[in-house]
Amino acid sequence: MTFIEKFNELKEKYGVIDESKLTESFAIQVEMTDDDCGGIFYVAYVNGVFAVEPYDYHDRTAAITVSSEVLENILSCKADPMDAFFGGNLAVDGDVGHALMLVELMKKEPAKKAPRKTAKKPAAKAEEKKPAAKKTAAKKADAPAEEKPVKKTTRKTTKKADKE
Repeated sequence: MTFIEKFNELKEKYGVIDESKLTESFAIQVEMTDDDCGGIFYVAYVNGVFAVEPYDYHDRTAAITVSSEVLENILSCKADPMDAFFGGNLAVDGDVGHALMLVELMKKEPAKKAPRKTAKKPAAKAEEKKPAAKKTAAKKADAPAEEKPVKKTTRKTTKKADKE
């Protein structure tokens, strides 16, 4: 695979990000060190414009040197960038925070399996219940309202005898 083919594959797979998460400008140059598809590209967010292009970037905030396989493993969450860094498979020159931010922005979580669907009840049973509910509501609406008897209360008064 050539560099341009690998770059286009990576750009298509990981180049779409949520730009609302970007808060500061950065320009990160990535150098892939493979024999067959080695080359340089950059990822930048400058003046509100996000770009991923197959060129070097002279005024960069960070530079990453990594093989395309390790890069893809990091971006697909199969490898931890810190493990790659400390394992000697990834080198960062410049602002390490920007490099890590780039990795977090471009990471794609592995696709989760859809939950298993449970068997649904047949529609015939549901239809049978609905008319029954309507009939009871209709019967209640047609029936005259029952009148409740009104309780009358009386007060007992006691008269005091007059003392003479």
